[in-house]
Amino acid sequence: MGLSIGLGVILTAPNLPVQWALVTLALGLPVAYFGIRRVLPAGTLTARRGLPANVVFAAALSMAFFTADLFIPLALTSVRGISPTLAGTVLTAGILGWTAGAYLPDRLIKTGMTKGAIARPGTFAVIAGLAVITAVVLTSTPILLAAAGWILAGLGAGMGFTTNSIAVLDDADGAVGSASSQMKLGNQAGIAVGTGLASANVGALGATATGLTGVFIIAGSGAVLALLASTRFAHPAQS
Repeated sequence: MGLSIGLGVILTAPNLPVQWALVTLALGLPVAYFGIRRVLPAGTLTARRGLPANVVFAAALSMAFFTADLFIPLALTSVRGISPTLAGTVLTAGILGWTAGAYLPDRLIKTGMTKGAIARPGTFAVIAGLAVITAVVLTSTPILLAAAGWILAGLGAGMGFTTNSIAVLDDADGAVGSASSQMKLGNQAGIAVGTGLASANVGALGATATGLTGVFIIAGSGAVLALLASTRFAHPAQS
């Protein structure tokens, strides 16, 4: 209950003036924190190896990818001055990359690769894609590279989320329904925290190069956390 309330409060932040967005974050984050402690697997907050780390990975990668995905059109139209239609094609490129990435994990696992070994390059691809998008927004880098960067990020996200889903099912220890729900809560928490913080940042600094740099820093911090969590996937013998 506490988690749902906390996330619900946080998710209202993007629709509020900056001062109220900050208030909702200040109220929602502690409530969500205590709710998470009650409903997610023991060891989640320390990314204990196995299922807890999978939940952290889900939250962190969601924070990284979906926060950036939400603000890319605003960044490209406000800072680089391109049309909304052209900015939308960048998001479409990400979907294409995700679709391709989602097909890879099952095939790579059959070759003997561990889930962590698949999730890590996927996360690196998200980080690389974020770097390209940031360069396009903040410099005179050709706009066309934004689509290439977001294809790369989508490819990594597709690999990462699909691999993590497989790992969660393997680590569920017979409680598949509970484990899947915990992973979904992690996803929701990551999206809520990332978009809430990013919205408050843009509300305070405006849709400027400075404000949108903060958005990509928030997304990047989520990607780094996901990379760290991917080193805590269960050992092959446990999966």
